[in-house]
Amino acid sequence: MGHADLPLVFVSLMTFILIMSSVTMVLAVNAGKYMDKQAVVKWLALTIVGGIMFLGCQAWEWTHLHEVGAWWSRNPFPNADGTAAISTNFTDFFFTITGFHGLHVTSGVVLNIIVLINVLKGTYERRGHYEMVEKVGLYWHFVDLVWVFVFTCFYLL
Repeated sequence: MGHADLPLVFVSLMTFILIMSSVTMVLAVNAGKYMDKQAVVKWLALTIVGGIMFLGCQAWEWTHLHEVGAWWSRNPFPNADGTAAISTNFTDFFFTITGFHGLHVTSGVVLNIIVLINVLKGTYERRGHYEMVEKVGLYWHFVDLVWVFVFTCFYLL
């Protein structure tokens, strides 16, 4: 966030974006139940935008952690030369877990784009149901739920 050192605020914003994308996914699923193609397109597109925004925030966080001083590097017991001692076990775990989650968000965005294309082509109207929107929605909600645990374990505890 510029020159401010507010990692928790930034990650809270990321979390808010992802949770709101879950809300838009619920609205897309609900619109599909009423066979409202236009509303499904609107809400699914907003879900995709939310996912892309989250991924952009995660990319920014990863590339700027070294500039603001990673929050986990604030070790009260510095190395002998006075530099901060960073736990490589923790950093490895952090980047692995958040990266794995980011991969799943990316997969969810791709799946949502594919479903959106099918909605625009009228595939689900011809089938007489938007069940695939609901199935992809379940995946999206699971990815969001996993982030709540990642956020809690890595940023709040």
